[in-house]
Amino acid sequence: MEIWIVEKGEKRGPFEAYEVRGRIEEARLTGDELAWHKDQEGWVALREMDIFRSAFEESREVPDSPPPVPPGPPFPYRRFFARWFDIYLYLLLLCSVVRFSGYDLLDAMMSSWAMFSLLPFVLLEAIVLHLTKTTPGKFLLGLRVVGPEEEALSLRAALVRSLRVYILGLGLMPCFGVLTGICHVYCIWYLMRRNEAPWDAASQNRVRAARLLPFRIVVFGMLFTGILLLFSAVLGPASVEFWEQVRESAERAD
Repeated sequence: MEIWIVEKGEKRGPFEAYEVRGRIEEARLTGDELAWHKDQEGWVALREMDIFRSAFEESREVPDSPPPVPPGPPFPYRRFFARWFDIYLYLLLLCSVVRFSGYDLLDAMMSSWAMFSLLPFVLLEAIVLHLTKTTPGKFLLGLRVVGPEEEALSLRAALVRSLRVYILGLGLMPCFGVLTGICHVYCIWYLMRRNEAPWDAASQNRVRAARLLPFRIVVFGMLFTGILLLFSAVLGPASVEFWEQVRESAERAD
């Protein structure tokens, strides 16, 4: 079928139907142009031609703005290692401050406040997420946390998220060691099944991941190893004495 179209006062053509449909899909034709083909009595608006009516209806259904970005893949192992990188980095800094401030590290580890030693971490993580959309561990592994519109989390939203992670993901660590393990297993299962973590499901936050290059993995591994070694060095004898006291307490309880 050969079709003639009047554009800007000039008769143009002939066009094949597929050519006209392609120009409609590219928004190069508005539908108000006059059109004619040999089986038609006179000129009519292009959108009134039966062959193109559905094409214009489809074009009207296209939204003005793109739909929300769907949740990305869960990347459970990246998120797991990024989380523990951040925790050990925080604990390294905390223990260093305690030790080099002149306080006895063993006494600090045995004190009641040690049970809530990760609460400042919750606040610090929320602030960093609010300002940068990521954390040191997430940055190294190409992860960032954003809101439903890809925006940075507000400080309140970031704090709520970090508290949920502390409760649901870490099981109030270090208060209940067994609970922490149970929460880890549950959250990985939930993440793999639902494609999002429990703490992001209600808020519609999203974790986005960049392509993970081998170089990033090497750098992350070296830095994480360094943090663990420094952490062990800072703890030193205090760690051995701590576990000795824990063992003796368990034996006395028996």
